[in-house]
Amino acid sequence: MSIERLTTLSFSMYSNKGAYALLLGSGISRSAHIPTGWDVETRLIEQLAVSSREVIKTDAHQWFKDKYGKEASYSFLLEELVNTPTERVQLMKPFFEPTEDEKELDWKRPTKAHIAIAKLAKEGYIRVILTTNFDRLLEQAFEAEGVAPQVISHEAAISQATPLVHCQIPTIIKINGDYIDCQFRNTSEELDEYPPIMHKYLERIFEDYGLITCGWSGDWDKGLVKIMTEPSVSRYNSFYAFVGKTSETLNTLSISRHGELLPIEGADEMFTELYEQVAALDKNHVSRKLGHEMMIAKCKKYLSSNQYDIDYIDLVERLGNDAYNTINNYAKYDFGLTRDAFLRYLDIHKTAIMPLMEIALLAIRWGKWYHIKPFGELLVKLCTRTFKNGEITSEGTQYLHSIAPMLLFNAIGIACVKYNRYKELDSILKLSVPTPNFMSVSYRWKLLSMLGSTHWNYETWNELIGANYYYPISFFVFNSLKPIFKDCFIVDSEYENTFYIWERMRSLVYGYNKCYILNEFSIPLGQFTRSEVEYKHRGMGEEPYTLFWESADSLQNEWAPIKQGMFGGRYENYKEIKDKADSFIQKYRKY
Repeated sequence: MSIERLTTLSFSMYSNKGAYALLLGSGISRSAHIPTGWDVETRLIEQLAVSSREVIKTDAHQWFKDKYGKEASYSFLLEELVNTPTERVQLMKPFFEPTEDEKELDWKRPTKAHIAIAKLAKEGYIRVILTTNFDRLLEQAFEAEGVAPQVISHEAAISQATPLVHCQIPTIIKINGDYIDCQFRNTSEELDEYPPIMHKYLERIFEDYGLITCGWSGDWDKGLVKIMTEPSVSRYNSFYAFVGKTSETLNTLSISRHGELLPIEGADEMFTELYEQVAALDKNHVSRKLGHEMMIAKCKKYLSSNQYDIDYIDLVERLGNDAYNTINNYAKYDFGLTRDAFLRYLDIHKTAIMPLMEIALLAIRWGKWYHIKPFGELLVKLCTRTFKNGEITSEGTQYLHSIAPMLLFNAIGIACVKYNRYKELDSILKLSVPTPNFMSVSYRWKLLSMLGSTHWNYETWNELIGANYYYPISFFVFNSLKPIFKDCFIVDSEYENTFYIWERMRSLVYGYNKCYILNEFSIPLGQFTRSEVEYKHRGMGEEPYTLFWESADSLQNEWAPIKQGMFGGRYENYKEIKDKADSFIQKYRKY
């Protein structure tokens, strides 16, 4: 399944609530073992042949055409086989309603797709559903969700229906009829040209709504395709789902309506995933409805006294769980890494993690050590992810999972440097991540190994962010976090100094804690390797970055990071690792 396109669709559906109409074909009911219209017609012809004491040797439809000189139609078949409307309904029921044996197999019941569609409709994301199917699985799914839709099964019902623009409940339009009333549209003539009333009604829908098709190839519904390709232009995008190879009709429609083809595994997988993604976006949005200012005010209150410790932990855990669930709802990486995919996941992850970064800043500035501790545990949790048997991951794409924890990790690091919380920072930098995580299903990794290194090479990073930097990840993190620190620094240069102090500190601790993958010593490099040269010549050596690192040599064990326990609390340890790091930097840094 194309997660990229489905993610685009979920964002569009979420952002334009009720703006998309579904067009569903027989494929939507295939897993429910509902026969297609062609299959039903074939069986009716076979029954007609038996009643006439004739034998169909090859093709049932050809037999009918040879015998009656015309194409088969439901109206003719039903008239020949039964006499009354009640008998017609009873004749059709076995095709669409389960027998006792079928009930045991759970056949002819609403599928996962039907259920997900009903849930989307219940929440108002889908208001109009067009279907060429005769079954009532949609209505049953809606009933299970406590929703009573408006159903239009023939053109005569259009004038009696509530106009779509005023209708407060979902509308199901059964374009080709319903098996209960036995008014079917099935012959090539009937499908080539729709009655004027239905034609005009559908034309307006295709103009007013975006379109999502599923289980429908369009090959048999020429009249419907004609309406869709008439001059009117839809106000919204269209998505044409297909399994395997797309039909020529869908290819043509995607071009004429400026839509997108959406490869899927099946209807159940598509709508289940779509509902989960939209629900995740909605849940995240609902959590933000509490109001940004109110959330900040509550956090400050909770940090002011230990009587609010439980409320504080509840707030952090709730925001953490929301972020974790949102990120893991999109934790499918079976597609090639592209800049579009990166930007899409970046938007998802930044939105999910932003409230936590803001709370972390307050906790580090005003809180006690136990207010900061939960963020280390949360970073570990955000690095984990669930796996399913048979799941495919494209190499390199799985690192998209690191975006949110990496941003939170660096925000915590910058804030700890800014507010001299080195003891708390050191405890976080010592953490490790259990399996399964975004790097392995089998091995535990050090948190700093997972969030302190680049994963992608510099060329890939530049392609993803559309830049051409020596150290692109430095600029990515720097620019991504700068807005949340706008009230923490007097001027931008102070933020810049602090950022590069943190970047250098992170690199040193990486080497000190032996976070490198191979046995050979290495540290992650960054823009700090270039900036520190500039800082030494700027302002007569009075830049905070330069003064900070020079004070380590003058204060030694009284230097704040060491005094609070970093580098084992010993200046000798720091000096040893810094000398090794300096040699590594001289050898490998970019000039």
